[in-house]
Amino acid sequence: MRKLLLVIILTIGLLMFAEEITITAWTVGPDNPSYYRFDNLKTAAERLNKILKDLGVDLTVKVDGYFDTTDWSSFKQKVVFGIKSGQVVDIICSGHDDIGAWAKAGYIIPLDDYVKKYWDEEYYDFIPSLWEATKYKGKIYGIPQDTEARPFYINKQVLKKLGWSDEEINSLPDRIARGEFTFEDFIEVAKEAVEKGLVEWGLYHRPKAGIDYYQLMISMGIDFYDEEKAVFVYNVKEMKDYFKLLYDLANTYKILPKNMIGTPWTSVHKDVTSGKVLAWMGGTWNWAEWKKDYGKTEEELQDMFILAPVPKFKGRGRPNTLSHPIVYMIPSTSKYPDIAFLLITLASAPELNMRHAVESGHLPIRWQQTVLPEYTKEFIMVEGTKLLPYSGFIPNDDMFNLYTQIIFEGMQMAESGMDPEKVAEDVAKRLKSQLKDRVVIVE
Repeated sequence: MRKLLLVIILTIGLLMFAEEITITAWTVGPDNPSYYRFDNLKTAAERLNKILKDLGVDLTVKVDGYFDTTDWSSFKQKVVFGIKSGQVVDIICSGHDDIGAWAKAGYIIPLDDYVKKYWDEEYYDFIPSLWEATKYKGKIYGIPQDTEARPFYINKQVLKKLGWSDEEINSLPDRIARGEFTFEDFIEVAKEAVEKGLVEWGLYHRPKAGIDYYQLMISMGIDFYDEEKAVFVYNVKEMKDYFKLLYDLANTYKILPKNMIGTPWTSVHKDVTSGKVLAWMGGTWNWAEWKKDYGKTEEELQDMFILAPVPKFKGRGRPNTLSHPIVYMIPSTSKYPDIAFLLITLASAPELNMRHAVESGHLPIRWQQTVLPEYTKEFIMVEGTKLLPYSGFIPNDDMFNLYTQIIFEGMQMAESGMDPEKVAEDVAKRLKSQLKDRVVIVE
């Protein structure tokens, strides 16, 4: 703590001429329960102001800005437009996958020197793997704000109606994790549940663009990125299988709606929590959403769902989940980057990050959080942490958004009924045309 106070004194010493400093932060949910991404920064300012007052420093730090709950695409567009148009902003809170594009464009600054300065006091106990998600070309551009897992939520009440015993239901997550229960097995169970009228649909996935879809690629053993060469990989034969899977889920097996993509989020969550769907490819944060926005109790949710990795396919792939850490970044246009980073550091205190994790259904970023009493009390936190060994990250590549948008549009075509082979070939052509030497097409 002494070292932290010394750093604060040295940092503030450069700004003694000011009486009030306003730090502007643009943050995002878009889920409503993640509001502490913004509010923790305000609490950090309150704590900093108390320290300054105790030190006899006549300076006040104020946090301004907003917490966005529209959607990822709208928020990111506002951020890019705001930076390009010269709007004042000191802290941006967004997904780690924005780092590649924004660092390359010069929108954000590297933070290695800041992290090193505060390492011994604050950053030493951040979960090490999270730092890999904050880097671009070896430099740190973000500070982890939270992480999560993307569970395969399975409605165990439906399994009971299908005649499964409690032992069979409770052992299912472990069987999935060991690769004994595959995605093909799930398809058969889902078809049975739909045919018997126990559910309307066997599977839901997110209705908008996102990273969740890569879980099925991983389950099928499809590699889509070469880390060493920093290029995307598109294997036409494997992607024909991928698009055929999506086609079959919606058109052959009829366990996934053909119009899944484009369905309103509210309809998705209402269907999942009302028992109309056997399995949902969602996130740990949904748990908090369902309680806060959809009237579900903790007991009701625990009675309804078991959580597992997304199952692997027979003879290939692996059970998996994806983590998508949210990070704090500092724009290159920030007038007060030192103060901005100090607020990010104070906002990352274990108890502050824990209140965010509990409220929003996210997972700890620091080892200290796992010994706090709140951790063991939260079912979703404990169960979600069990999934982290099966987790991975998407690449921080500046072309990722373009690559994934083209894949997503192919998904939409396959699910709506287009020939999956033709979809795979058309996607290959579009990728080569737009990514050029940043993608390797394997025929």
